[in-house]
Amino acid sequence: MQYDAQALIESLATAVLLTDSNLRIVYANSAAQQLFLLSRSKLLQLKLTDLLDKEQKNLIDSIYSATKPYSTGFFASKVLFVPEPNRCITADLSIAHYSGKGKGLVVECRSVDYQQKINDEIQRRSQHLAARDLIRSLAHEIKNPLGGIRGAAQLVDMTYGSDQALHEYTKVIIEQADRLKTLVNNLLGPQRPNPLTLCNIHYVIEKVLSLETMETRGKIRFKKDYDPSLPELPLDVNAMEQALINIISNAVQALTENKTPHPAIELKTRARHGAWINGIKIPTSLVIVVTDNGPGIPENIKETLFYPMVTSRASGNGLGLSIAQSIVERHNGMIECQSVPGKTIFKIILPYQKDKFSSK
Repeated sequence: MQYDAQALIESLATAVLLTDSNLRIVYANSAAQQLFLLSRSKLLQLKLTDLLDKEQKNLIDSIYSATKPYSTGFFASKVLFVPEPNRCITADLSIAHYSGKGKGLVVECRSVDYQQKINDEIQRRSQHLAARDLIRSLAHEIKNPLGGIRGAAQLVDMTYGSDQALHEYTKVIIEQADRLKTLVNNLLGPQRPNPLTLCNIHYVIEKVLSLETMETRGKIRFKKDYDPSLPELPLDVNAMEQALINIISNAVQALTENKTPHPAIELKTRARHGAWINGIKIPTSLVIVVTDNGPGIPENIKETLFYPMVTSRASGNGLGLSIAQSIVERHNGMIECQSVPGKTIFKIILPYQKDKFSSK
């Protein structure tokens, strides 16, 4: 049985580069594009050493030595790559001499950062699900006696409502019971999710942006960078709108409350190949990137950002991102977050599964 060698290399999760004898890159598989976040055409304009941190002089010397005839190649761990300014990647590097048609190097890169990121994401998701289940169980326990408290306050008010002082007390009890009921309902989330229907994600984004633009009244600049070739996805449209509103509203509030100069939020859509979602490699997925130039997320809540009731805002209830996470998970996707002072990025990653509707 014969196999297509290039198709096999393209299906690998390991990044593979092929160089000529001058270390110019002549081939890069899909995993390499994913690892370095550079297109194939961009990679083919570079030399292997262009991707490396220039301080690693011994490593660079070893790579040049590997191009010589009869070289056996070598392995290096935790190599620092700098594919673009201000962006670093740590990866294990394996180099072998290639002496087939043409001469050069076969380079394999396995991202240390990405593997750790996958493990961390799986752990965070397990912790998030456990925390969410605990919160929901508590919410159910609170909801039943809450109805009894409100009902008893109404009966007292109906019986002794002529007493103005007593009426004020029962009014406070009823109002606070209603407030707690709203909070509990938010914790429990939607009990009957809507069916999924095929929809273009840009339709959903545009609806959300029209609402946010009206809300901010031109005080925040919204930038758009869409890939118009993206396919339709099976979506719970109303729920996905809510997820985006929660994420964008958080960005708006951060920019506004911290009085960020020249506040801006960018919405970008792209296709991604070979993404890992909850430990599963997805052939093709759609990514919505929401970037703001605000103050960043405080270090003390980064690890628990998507947990219910976690917030850095005095007036917030900490449910927005938790609800967004639940909505995206129902679409078999995930949310990633990266944040430093001056830049926060949320990525909603949704798998593209043609003619496959799922409802959790």
